[in-house]
Amino acid sequence: MVSKDIMAPERKKWANPVEFFLTLVAFAVGLGNIWRFPYLCFKNGGGAFLIPYTLMLIFIGAPVFYLELTLGQFTSAGPLVVWNVNPLLRGIGYASLATNCFWGLYYMVLIAYCFYYLIASFQLIVPWSTCNNWWNTPLCMDKMTLANLSQSDLISMRNMTTSPSEEYFYRRVLEMSKGIEHPNGIVVELAVSLAIAWLICFLALSKGVQSLGKVAYFTALFPYAMLTVLIIRGATLSGAVEGIKFYMGTVNFSMLTHPSVWKDACTQVFYALSCCSGGLIAMASFNDFNNNVYRDTLSICIVTWFTSIFGGFAIFTVLGHMATKMGVSVADVAKGGPGLAFVVFPEGLSMMPFAPLWCVLFFLMMCTLGFGSVFSIMETVMASIIDQYKQYLNTQRRIIIFRFCLSFVFFLLGLSMITRGGLYVLNVIDQALGGFPWLIIGVIELFSIAWVYGMDNFCDDIAIMLGEERRPSKFWQICWKYISPLILLCTIVFSSLFYQDITLDDYIYPPWALTLGWVVVILCLGWLPYFFFFEICRRGAWRVIKEARLPSISWGPARDEHRQLSTRYAKDNNLKSLSMQTLTTIDNGNFDSSAMVDSISSIKNDVDVPITSF
Repeated sequence: MVSKDIMAPERKKWANPVEFFLTLVAFAVGLGNIWRFPYLCFKNGGGAFLIPYTLMLIFIGAPVFYLELTLGQFTSAGPLVVWNVNPLLRGIGYASLATNCFWGLYYMVLIAYCFYYLIASFQLIVPWSTCNNWWNTPLCMDKMTLANLSQSDLISMRNMTTSPSEEYFYRRVLEMSKGIEHPNGIVVELAVSLAIAWLICFLALSKGVQSLGKVAYFTALFPYAMLTVLIIRGATLSGAVEGIKFYMGTVNFSMLTHPSVWKDACTQVFYALSCCSGGLIAMASFNDFNNNVYRDTLSICIVTWFTSIFGGFAIFTVLGHMATKMGVSVADVAKGGPGLAFVVFPEGLSMMPFAPLWCVLFFLMMCTLGFGSVFSIMETVMASIIDQYKQYLNTQRRIIIFRFCLSFVFFLLGLSMITRGGLYVLNVIDQALGGFPWLIIGVIELFSIAWVYGMDNFCDDIAIMLGEERRPSKFWQICWKYISPLILLCTIVFSSLFYQDITLDDYIYPPWALTLGWVVVILCLGWLPYFFFFEICRRGAWRVIKEARLPSISWGPARDEHRQLSTRYAKDNNLKSLSMQTLTTIDNGNFDSSAMVDSISSIKNDVDVPITSF
């Protein structure tokens, strides 16, 4: 019998598979599906962009998604503990966790923006539709003025004027300074919005997955209802067809010859599925051991693909109406990133009949999308730390206090992004995370499992969970070993060769601010070499080289009955039992070293596990 002190304690579980599925939907489908994917389609050849996006989803997104869900479910461990599969590469878990921390910080600031707009929408005339406010400048030109101008005048004056929505976002909401070097204090209204957002996050996660699973019914399903309403309404607007033509109707296959299009498709897949952030491992770790993770992988990938396209129709029908009202091309109003969500789209909504209603629905949807993702992001961080320090966080009261304190610390850190120079900081973190960290973590994850741990061992583990009939096919094995890491490596090389400094519209960051972006990258990826060299120094280089390919003896299913399904893990249990017997005999003064050596040798001959690992 293996000592209970060695085995992992019983973890909380999802109430049912539906809660897990909906949580993954809410996690994967976030704000990026609304403001990033539609613009990438328009920018990269319209409907032709679906070809590289779909291929990247099949050959990179789905394999990495499947691998991470499998690791979490098989070990019932979070992203820190799960990488005991390879002691040299334990830094993968810490790198993922660090990436998640930065991701959660700036994501919550975006939710604070959405809160601000949501509250401001409860007015008869939304404040970003007119130019007669105290924050407006003489350059502001509203829709009433635009309606009296000819198309030639509109085109000539486009670069000489600003829209009321643009001035509202930059001058009223952000009170934006001239640069990152001018923080100029905190915007009080945004600080209140951020505090409310973090309070909601704490309440939703106060009981871990038990409360998160219940919240997922709303955060996963409500955005689809709102998108459907917006699409139906948008389809009835004048100019909607023109917007759809720019979105999907224009198919430019010549764009597929540009490497940047394939790079955009690759990075968008990571955004869309939330791979390599540790969140998928953490969410799957609360599953039943025999949950059909293969079915979940295929379902989530299909849902994500559909949602990305579906959300684009809601966006571009309104942009088409906006372009028609202004008498310009959709190309002149289309924009990516936060500018689409907080400048362009609100302006389009303000031109619709009953504008406040549609603004309320849109920003309520945006808040829901943001929370759906950030709940899983922060649960990953919290659950990972609780797993690592469970000897101290061993009561429900302590865990709740810890969750509150961590939320408060993140709120304080987030204040740096709601100063009057905060958007510059947020942009640095956003672009730094969207570059190398996820891609590099993905490559090392695939290498660690497919080449170090061993493809046959990994497939055996899946067969233990799902049954021999669901052993991964050759397609998955080839993707894990060759196709996925090769594509990611090519994307990393291309990104390096054509790297461009971080910018924000026409603003040029000072050198120290660009260094800040690389500091973010180092804080995320620095854990990889740190743990690699730490293990080499601690164990000795030759010993590490011999044993590096072997997992820690604690690796594998968390429960005894699941370990007994495999001869390999059953023998691991014998080693564990032997180690405990040895400790007991030492304590009792009956230690027989020769008997211990004989026992170890007999077991070690049958199992490829390093004696020193226990």
